[in-house]
Amino acid sequence: MSKESGLEARLDPPVDHTGEKAGLTVSVIAHLTLVAFFVVGLNWNTEEPAAFEAVLWSEMPANEPIAVQQPKPEPVPEPEPPKPVVETPPPPKPVEPPKADIELPKPEPKKKPEPKPEPKKPEPKPEPKKPEPKPEPKKPEPKIDPEVAKKLRQEELARIMGGAPNTGSTSAGTSRNKALYSDRIRQYVRSKLVFPGADTVDGNPEAVFEVKQLPNGEIVSITQKKSSGLPAWDSAVERALQRSSPLPRAEDGSVEPVLVLSFRPKDV
Repeated sequence: MSKESGLEARLDPPVDHTGEKAGLTVSVIAHLTLVAFFVVGLNWNTEEPAAFEAVLWSEMPANEPIAVQQPKPEPVPEPEPPKPVVETPPPPKPVEPPKADIELPKPEPKKKPEPKPEPKKPEPKPEPKKPEPKPEPKKPEPKIDPEVAKKLRQEELARIMGGAPNTGSTSAGTSRNKALYSDRIRQYVRSKLVFPGADTVDGNPEAVFEVKQLPNGEIVSITQKKSSGLPAWDSAVERALQRSSPLPRAEDGSVEPVLVLSFRPKDV
């Protein structure tokens, strides 16, 4: 019996294991493929994938294909039915209210603004009065020599008594009267004369004027006969003569129609 079994064993052909290796390789590839699809399915869709069932065989029969269960297709969501289009009615036409026959009050005309009064100009301040020049003190009238005065009194007494003085004494008295009268006029004119700084003039130049007057003493003409060489002094003397009209008369009330008067700045 043992001999027969051993003989059968020798007579049986050797078993070919190539198919088993190929099945194992296919099984490993199928598992890797499933794992890859599973990972990709997780990344693409958050839904839980359908469960797969796999049967692993340690040994697969020869020439028997491996049944691979493919995943069920996901249900396609049905499209929502289109919403019915609701037509909006056109807006109603605005109804114009009837015009009321009411007169609107006319706008009052705007009043023109009254012009502002111009500010008053400041009144000019009164200028201070200039101090009036003080009148120059009158210079004392020239003193007459006592002898001349005595002779004049004698002549006047002789004239009253009707005595006729001699010709020499008459001519001398007349000349003295003229000299006294001219000196009196000169002193009167000097009282009207204004010439400051007479003491600073070099020398004592003389200016001579001819004066014509009426019987009442009013001056009718002034003529310069000689210049002092100092125009300011000449002008001052002429102005003083103009202010002196009318001139005083002589003691007997007479006047000389023509007078020749000389003036020096340093004479007193």
